[in-house]
Parts: sequence; C-alpha cells; structure tokens
Amino acid sequence: MSDIKQLSRAIRFALLAGATLAVAPAFSQTADSAESSSEETQRLDVVQVTGTRLSSPGIVASSPITEVTAEELEIKQVVAIEDFLRELPALVPAIGPGTNNGSGGGATIDLRGLGANRTLVLVNGRRLTPFDLAGVVDTNAIPVALIERVEIISGGASAVYGADAVSGVVNFILKRDYEGAEIAAQWGQSADKDGDRQRIDVTVGGNFAEGRGNAVLSVGHTDTQEVLQGNRPFGLTALSSVTGSPQGSGTGVPVTELSLGGLCPDGAFRATCNNAFNFNPPNLFQTPLNRLQATGLASFLINEDHEAYAEMMYVRSDVFTQLASSGTFFNNYRVPVGNPYLPAAARQQLCARAGVAAADCVVGNATEATVSLGRRFTELGPRLNSFENKLFQGTVGVKGYVFDTWRYDAYYSFGEADQAQSRVNWGSNSRVQQALRALSTTACTDARNGCVPLNVFGPEGTITPAMLRFINLDSLLQQTVTQDVLAGSLVGDLGDAIMSPWATFPINVAVGAEHRSVTAGTKSDQASQIQGEVLGTGAPTPDRRGGFELKEGYFELIAPIVNDAAWAYSLSFEGGFRRSTFETAGNSTSYNTYKYGGEWTPVEGIRFRALQQRATRAPNVGELFNPQVTGLSNLAVDPCGGATPTASRERCLATGVPAAAYGSLPQPSAGQVNVLTGGNPNLGPEIADTRTIGIVWTPSFVENLAITLDHYDIEVTGAVSNPSVNDILTGCYTNGNAADCALIGRNPLNGTFNGTEARGIALVSSNLGVYQTDGFDLGVTYLWDLGDFGRLDFGLNATKVNDWFFQATPTSVNRDCKGYYSVACNGAAGNGAGIVHDFKANFRTTWVYSDFSVSANIRHLGSITEEPGGSAFLPAYSSIGSFNYLDLGASWQATDQIRLNLSITNVTDRQPPIVGNTIGNTGVNSGNTFPQYYDTIGRYYTFGATVKF
Repeated sequence: MSDIKQLSRAIRFALLAGATLAVAPAFSQTADSAESSSEETQRLDVVQVTGTRLSSPGIVASSPITEVTAEELEIKQVVAIEDFLRELPALVPAIGPGTNNGSGGGATIDLRGLGANRTLVLVNGRRLTPFDLAGVVDTNAIPVALIERVEIISGGASAVYGADAVSGVVNFILKRDYEGAEIAAQWGQSADKDGDRQRIDVTVGGNFAEGRGNAVLSVGHTDTQEVLQGNRPFGLTALSSVTGSPQGSGTGVPVTELSLGGLCPDGAFRATCNNAFNFNPPNLFQTPLNRLQATGLASFLINEDHEAYAEMMYVRSDVFTQLASSGTFFNNYRVPVGNPYLPAAARQQLCARAGVAAADCVVGNATEATVSLGRRFTELGPRLNSFENKLFQGTVGVKGYVFDTWRYDAYYSFGEADQAQSRVNWGSNSRVQQALRALSTTACTDARNGCVPLNVFGPEGTITPAMLRFINLDSLLQQTVTQDVLAGSLVGDLGDAIMSPWATFPINVAVGAEHRSVTAGTKSDQASQIQGEVLGTGAPTPDRRGGFELKEGYFELIAPIVNDAAWAYSLSFEGGFRRSTFETAGNSTSYNTYKYGGEWTPVEGIRFRALQQRATRAPNVGELFNPQVTGLSNLAVDPCGGATPTASRERCLATGVPAAAYGSLPQPSAGQVNVLTGGNPNLGPEIADTRTIGIVWTPSFVENLAITLDHYDIEVTGAVSNPSVNDILTGCYTNGNAADCALIGRNPLNGTFNGTEARGIALVSSNLGVYQTDGFDLGVTYLWDLGDFGRLDFGLNATKVNDWFFQATPTSVNRDCKGYYSVACNGAAGNGAGIVHDFKANFRTTWVYSDFSVSANIRHLGSITEEPGGSAFLPAYSSIGSFNYLDLGASWQATDQIRLNLSITNVTDRQPPIVGNTIGNTGVNSGNTFPQYYDTIGRYYTFGATVKF
C-alpha cells in the first residue's frame, strides 16, 4: 500500500477516534472534582477471569493458562516477542529469524506444533490483521515495550475467542492507564562479534480532562544484523545427510550437463568432472530485521457508566533473506552446436546428440541440441529477498454498564497488512535461452532487447558484466490482507434469583456477536507469474484474490454450584457455545463450537479442573484460492535414482523415467525436488476436539508455592492437509498404489524431478487429514523469602508430549512425529510442524536483593531421532541427544529513574547438532542443522538501559 494510502487510513482512524472521544468536553463539564472522577474510574474496574470473557471476584476458569510477564521479557531482553515465545515448552518454533529459505517475511507462533494457522493471536482480546493469505499473524507487529503480560490458553479457547482457536490462543495484554515517560534501549552482539541486535522504545503517557482520560503513545525502532552460515564453522560447507560428505548443488562452476556430466579441463562433458557447488556460505543463520512501530492507546470516562476507547497500531517491518547465487538449475535449453563459446570436445558431444556430421560440427552451425545445464551465476552475487511489511490497524469502542452488574463492550476494528517482496539478482530464464542462441560472440540470433551472447561454458569470471546485465532480472510481488471486525458483548451475573442454593456467588454469563470480513490477494509482475521464468524460484505467484465473511454469536457461563461445603470449598460448571456462519465465493456453511467442564476445590489449596471443547476452523483464503503452482521440497534419495534404484524398473518407467536413464538417473539436485501445490475451493471446515484435565495445588504448609499439572488431548478430523513427498513416493513405488503414481510428474526430457518441465509431485489439498496429539504440561512457581537477603523466585514450565500423529489421507502413512525429524514430519502441519520434542522445559531462578536481581534460566530440549523408514541417513546424523542451554540475566535499579540490564544467552557457547542439509524440509533444515530450534549464533551479550521521567 502506498504511503499516501497509509496516511489516508491514519487520518480515517484519527477522525473516527476523535469522534468517539469528542464527547469528553460535554461530559467533563458535569464533573464535580477529580475525586468524583476517581470514584467513577473504580466503578469500571472489574476482576477479569483469565482465559474467559467473564468477570467476577469469586470464580476461576477451567482452562489451562500460562502467563508470561513483562518482567520475564525484561530479563531476556528480546527484540521481538517470537524470540521469547518459541522457547516456551508448549510452543513449537515456526517462522522466525532462523528461517532463511522458506521465510514469508514474518515471525509466527505455533501452539502444539499443529500449525501457525491453528493458533489464534489476539491483542487485548481482539484479533490482529493477518499478514498473509494463510490467515497467520506476524508477531513482529506486537509492541514489546507495551506488553503487560501474555496469556497462553491451551483449552476451551474456541467458544470464547473464536472458532478457529484449534490449538489455543496467545493473547497479548498491553499496558493501560500509563503515566509518565520512558526511554528503553538495548544493544546486543554475539561472542563472534556479529549478529548485532538493537531496540529503542520511547513511551509517553498521561491523564487528561481531570483524570477522566488517559492516552499513551509508544514509538520504537528495531534493527538486527545478519549472520551468514559461512561465518560459523559448522555451517561453512553443505553436507549430505546420507554420507556426511560435502554435497552442495550440481549447479555450479564450471557448467554441468545433466546426462553427460561436468565440463572437464579438456573441454568435454564427463561424469568424472561433476562438481558440487557449496551453497551454504551466503545463506543466513539470522535474517536481518528493520522495524519501526507506533502504538497509541486512549480512553475517556464519559461518566460513571460509560467509557470510550481507541487503539492504533502502525508497523513497518523489513525482513531480508539471502540465498546462494542464481543459476540455470538444469533447466532445458536449445543450444546451437555452433555456439562460439562451446569447447571443441563438448561441441562434438552435442553434435552427436543432434545428429550433426563431424564435418559440419563447426562454429556457426545453427542446428540446435537440447541440453540440461547447471551453471551457477556466481558473477551475479547472492540472490536477495526483501520483504517490506506494513500494518495499520485501528480500533474504536465504547464499554460500560447497562445495569449494576452487567457490562457491555462494543467495538469496530479495521486493519490492512501489505507486503512488497523484492527479488534482486535472480535472472531470467527466457533471456538465458535467448542469449545461448548465438553463432558469434557479438550477436544473438534473436537480437531483441539488446541481447548479449552468454558464455556459460567457461570458468568463473567468463560471464561479463554486459552478459549479466542482459540476463539479470529483479522481480516484485505484492500481497494485501484487509480485515474488518464489528463485535459486541454483554457480561454480567444472573443475581440471587437464579443461582445454586449452595453457592455464594451468582452465575456469570457472557453473550456476544461478531461480524468479521477478510479479503486477501497477491499481485506480481509478469515474470513472477510464469513458471520458471525467474531463475531459482520455488514457484510462480499468479495473481489471486479471495475473501470470506464470518458471522458469529456466542454465550459463555460459569455457574458456581457449591461454596464453603465440607466436601467442596468450591464446585462450578463452565460452558460455552458459538454459532458460526462462514460465507465465501457464494457458498455458505454454518457450524457450532462449544465447551463444557468445571472445577472442584475439595479443600482450600487444591483444585481440580477439566474441560471438553469442540473447535471448528474454516479454511483460510490461501487454502481456498491459491492457484496450482510448482514449487520445491526436499528429497535426499529418489527411489528411481542412482546406480541401484530401490524402485522397480517397471514402476519407474511407468512414472516417466526414460528407459536409458534407469540405473543412472541423477539424484535430486541439491536435495530438492519440484512439487505441485495449491488451494482447493471445495474445502470445508475442519473439526477439533480438545480435552484438558488438571490439578492446581497451592499447599498451605509451603507458603508461596503453586503447582499445576494438566493433561491435554487434541484430535483434528477433516483437517485441511496435503500428503508429504514421502507419502506419495512410498504409496507408488513401495505399495504400488496407482492413485499415488498418478500424482508423480517427472521431467519428460530426463526423468528427474528438477527443471521447469517437471510438474513435480502433486500434493493435493483435501479435508481428509487427521491430527492427534496429547501430553502433559507442568508448571511450578515458588517464592522463597530470605529476609534481609532478599528473595529467590523459582519457575518451572515443562511439556511432555505423549503422542503426535498425522495422517494426510486414509491411504497415507499415519506418522508418529513425536520426537522425530524428517521431511514429512517437518512439514506435517501445512506451514511446518517443525520438530515436536517429546520433552521440553524451562527452569528459571531469580535472586532479588534490594535494587539488584540476578537470574539463571536453563532451557532443556529432549533427545530426538530421524523418523524411521524411508531413506538411510548417516548414523551420526540420525539422532540428536538432549540439549541444555544456560542463560543469565542481571538487573540494577540504579536510581528511581534508571534501570540497567545485562543478559547472556547460551553462556556455555554450545554448538548446534549437525545433521546435514537434506534430512528435513528446506525451511527447517538449513546450514546442516535446525536454526530455529538450536542456537546457531552462539554466546550472546545484551546490554540495556531504561530511563523514566
């Protein structure tokens, strides 16, 4: 979206917010004094029941809830909230700074590993505009400086917050009623003196209109610098996960012809001269981020019963990724045998292929031969990706009382997220073809566009700047998502007339309605819409656009049944129901979401809780409307490839392998294969059933100790999913399933899965998937009062995963991905299930003494193993032992206005596990490891200071 359009939206918001708050002068005239204003403020203060929309001083919710406080974020000194959340045991890292090839330009979060699109992200209980067609929120938009706490709700969230909260909700609660001014700055650097991260935030707030109103504005800037894979010894060389030897890409320098081999010094193509190009060094372990944020919050107490409020968020976050130099990547080209740059021996080989007699095999002969060339354009430099993200969201609302015990809240929120992706130094496939059609060194046979003959047959440096200028191609892709939400709720209690005769507190009820409309689309330049035209891209991006409307009504209640009985200090029932109508492309579907459960406290200090919920998630815009395009996935071993194929000759030939290539078919180039993916407009909602049961223990004989233990079980049926590459290959070549064999699209010219002619392995989306996961969450907090020596705070959070199964279709493998890594498991939840450790824990200890605090945190990751079956990988790469990281933090309140912080992460400088580059999918497995899961930066120091005025 243009800056003018952004300004227009900002003005629109300002006018709307101003109109909402403009009632202030009229009502402020009725104020008798600041004292009466204070009394009115107290009237609106309520006790919010965490994890619900209810409010009551005497009830608690049955949902398991994890809270992250602002103090914990200050100890860690993160520059973006995803840096902190991905380390929590209940979350699985999704897209973040450790994602290079596969990044969409954002930072996302994933509860339980079921996919970021099944985790609902809220700010102050309200939806944030998604940044992509998958309906996923970019958490880079969250203002870290304003976070008061983060609520992570893993059960019963769909009926309360939205039917699409399949795995749960992450709710960011921002600070309100802020007074004063604060400047917070931090700067960090690794022990290797790279990977700089800095963040500065300025927050100003105060009251107005005799204390009736409050406004706060926070502006921040974040800048993180790159860390190259080549800057770490374990990432310097691309390694094969099968052999452990340097592997790299077959597209290198000098050029390689797929069936003939690499170009030898004597000018002939031979397999003995194949070379592997090391693509690791220019790739990134840490992707740069440049972010500017502005967040404004305002409220005004109209009178003792009504309050107007407004919120505004503007974020511009630029994310940069980088890949190895572009190249021809074994695309098929028609090359004249008389091309002047062909060495004599290679010319003879091409003449033999084209049936040209030796006497006519000379420079200037226009007869063409088809060749599959792999030549890396190192002279062009690395491929650069820039994601410029802009988000503007405004909310205006009114809340207050309609009766003594009934509160209302009505708001309108609108937002727009725009992304402009620029690709630089990628190259044009059609221009390479044009430039190869040359019979002299000075002119192409087609001279249009100032064609310059291209020399791909020489050593590095023989492609001149003039040649590069002709074949180079930059491209632009745009993406826009808009969201409008109109919602209202009414919360109160039913009073003494309708309540249990054994209860002390009344039944608390919330009812509400919400209308949400989302439209999303992409627009790309012409080159980006043509398969294979932009060299080295995974898939074209044809223009697409779609949207949906969602109308919902809901109610929620907590009904105390017994209070202060001999056998029940408290016993209550909790329930909720939501009716949703989903409309898109002329189709309408209605479905229900519900929850029921309760809590029982037999004696003060021990409480049991249980909850059953049904969640129903409608497909997002991308799942519905993405066109079918060919992209990339990882595959280390083709069953039909190599000298000793594991698949039969009959099945390989039936699926497109030329008879002459069986027994010599090259393995996938750089461990990657083409795959065909896209949306399906016939998709319907998926259904999830979640069960949680747990205990909360706060023993009276140990002061300040709290222990929670919860069991969760989530099953998603009718899941929007697609089979993995291994599912299709196993189904065809091992099980002989004709339907799977029909999904295999090899290159008709050479039988591989590479090249623009290869449709790829079709991974068709359907509602046939099933997910199932269950496990335990443990939380322990303890405060030990040391008297004159301060206090010790202990906190333990741990998650033990019992099962994590995924079956894409009834004929697919029912994969157990708990504690396993593989291409199939890494991509099991659409945009990546990643790695689901069977055990993950954080244990923090903080000593607070006077104005000082010192904190130590141990992060534990359980051992994991390569998924059984499929390819045989190097034994040393087939398992990873448990990992422990030690982080330290210190804080000094130097004066009432100045606080200083120091944090050190990965104190022991532990190196990540090495598994090669082809054992997982591309987005997760990079630089010979898993950068989003294991620390690739090393020991890291961060210094911070906060000054208040």
